[in-house]
Amino acid sequence: MDSEEKKKLQGKKQQKVSFFKLFSFADLYDYVLMGIGSIGACVHGASVPVFFVFFGKLINIIGLAYLFPKEASHKVAKYSLDFVYLSVAILFSSWIEVACWMHTGERQAAKMRMAYLRSMLNQDISLFDTEASTGQVISAITSDIIVVQDALSEKVYIYINLIYICMHAFALTSDFYIASSSNPLFSII
Repeated sequence: MDSEEKKKLQGKKQQKVSFFKLFSFADLYDYVLMGIGSIGACVHGASVPVFFVFFGKLINIIGLAYLFPKEASHKVAKYSLDFVYLSVAILFSSWIEVACWMHTGERQAAKMRMAYLRSMLNQDISLFDTEASTGQVISAITSDIIVVQDALSEKVYIYINLIYICMHAFALTSDFYIASSSNPLFSII
């Protein structure tokens, strides 16, 4: 890239797009996948603070094991089983969140590539003679869509996951009833 092209690129303002414009190529199937993936992200995010609560209780029991060895053994077995249940919930919820969001991201990125290709093929042929080369078209399709696909496939579910970790960390430290009411899955059950 020479200095003129760099100046042109720096002079251009990047057009900002709203968050919901990312989903403009989504259809009903994609919305269902995003909903299921979001529920998986919520469960996965909520399970992390629960893990630390269980771990803290287990450490307290182990610390007092020399006073009541038989009771401690029974409680350690109980919390170990709780860890197994929690790990199974984390396994399935994280798999669901990643699989659903990755699949919908790939589907929407493919639709974006097709729309971009259609718009490029509808251009006047003189555009390709003077302004755009084949390499520029391919580079634009590849680089721009990869960024959008990365946002759809990974960033959204990570954001949902981290929000739920934060919410449940605050809720579990203050009151169990607040924690259970903040989780939408408890209201369904």
